[in-house]
Amino acid sequence: MILELTPNTHPLLHEKIRTCSNELDRHELSRILHENMFHYNGVGLSANQIGIEERVFVMMYDMDTQETITCFNPQIIKESKEIVTMEEGCLSYPDLFLEIPRPSTIVVKYEDEGKNIHKERLIGFIARIFQHEYDHMEGIDFIQRSINS
Repeated sequence: MILELTPNTHPLLHEKIRTCSNELDRHELSRILHENMFHYNGVGLSANQIGIEERVFVMMYDMDTQETITCFNPQIIKESKEIVTMEEGCLSYPDLFLEIPRPSTIVVKYEDEGKNIHKERLIGFIARIFQHEYDHMEGIDFIQRSINS
């Protein structure tokens, strides 16, 4: 089921998303997020980007194998002091690429489809993807993080 991308002016993209609802079908939502992320050629996709108000996103975990993870109720627990600036894009802003500074390493916590809790250290590009998608959960637009803003 391909859903339309939420316009970047929509309030859903600019508000903090609350914890996932108890009755949520996590497996179905994960499937929908994956299908839409690949359809739109993204490396990550948050539920609110396709009009679903749940605190969850899908992201590439390994670019070589195309392995993905779905992160329900994600948290960033720790950030490295080392900041790396890279060009980022966002499905909510087609054809816009901005220089975004972010911590190079983070420690994260999230739940999977089965409500199992994962805690891990992410480095480099996957840390960046997680932070970008996490910002969507917090109502933060990547334009706000740009060194040009």
